[in-house]
Amino acid sequence: MPSCPLRVAVVCRSNVNRSMEAHSILRKRGFRVQSFGVGSRVKLPGRSSNRPVIYDFSTTYKRMYEDLCRKDRECYRRNGILYLLGRNDRIKPRPERFQECSDPFDVIFTC
Repeated sequence: MPSCPLRVAVVCRSNVNRSMEAHSILRKRGFRVQSFGVGSRVKLPGRSSNRPVIYDFSTTYKRMYEDLCRKDRECYRRNGILYLLGRNDRIKPRPERFQECSDPFDVIFTC
């Protein structure tokens, strides 16, 4: 690893699944990494495929987790969303939008 690691950004639509998994892996390997979404809102799979659960980017992962537990804990545990939100909460408090970041990056991965 170089003495001054690359500044890496990882971007996906909602900053919940792909970008956060890459964030976790890259951080464990010593990279300076930030992850982002580019959507207007965070969309998570709902109880049916045509009814996603939608949150503002200002909503914390913990709050999303608690809200989904109130709605249908077993459904969201089974489809893995609660696991993703728990992991994300251990990495950072809430999703972030790439459009609102002015930090410079050496590499930007899109997922």
